[in-house]
Amino acid sequence: MIAPRKLKNAPIKEAVIDFRVALKEEIEIEKLDSEYSSISNEYPKKETLLQGKFGLPFGESEPVSKIVNPIGYRYTSGDGKYVAQFTVGGFTLSRMEPYTVWEDVRNEAAKLWEIYHRVANVETITRMATRYINVMRIPMDTLKEFGEYLTCPPEVPKVLPQGVSSFLSRIVFHDPDIGAQCILTQALEAADFENRLIPIILDIDVFIERPFPIINGHYWQEIDKLRHFKNRVFFESITDKAEGLFQ
Repeated sequence: MIAPRKLKNAPIKEAVIDFRVALKEEIEIEKLDSEYSSISNEYPKKETLLQGKFGLPFGESEPVSKIVNPIGYRYTSGDGKYVAQFTVGGFTLSRMEPYTVWEDVRNEAAKLWEIYHRVANVETITRMATRYINVMRIPMDTLKEFGEYLTCPPEVPKVLPQGVSSFLSRIVFHDPDIGAQCILTQALEAADFENRLIPIILDIDVFIERPFPIINGHYWQEIDKLRHFKNRVFFESITDKAEGLFQ
């Protein structure tokens, strides 16, 4: 097993902490925004989140869209690095690149979560997740095969032409020790010919689906476990050569 370690220039494009919740009672959407003034200086951009519904009326050939009720709010920090969502279904915090450290993201999430679960009157957390979307920009001149950078690269049958222009793989697996699942997605984006880079996506979504009471706050320990699980998946998915790009 590869020991998780810190990278000086981690290829994290977006880091997410997410809680899905069950509320004690149905609430007015405006209540989710009732304490916005306490964070408005840090999160000056506010947007209402709307849910879209699509349908095909009888006898019509073209689908139509209908905007239904708003489902919550999106708050963006002044520097654009943090994006928080307060919705009837849950709470999400995203940290955009450049990434700093886990403690910064966790602490910011904890601060905003305290506001969210109070105004939303949360009864139970039903699902918690951490998701890290990594973009590994591989120098075009050094890439001969994907196995140089990925421990489980896509493979073309040996007798066929080996020039790969795109790939997408998705696997879901379970860690019984912490009762968590991981959705691991690997994908190849379009080449950046200007900078001579090949972007490889490594999307790691780890989550636990079961009820968590919010009384004692022990669920933050579970979030930390998910983060460690995510780290294991990342380091086991890349080679030493790939890791060297981010030191």
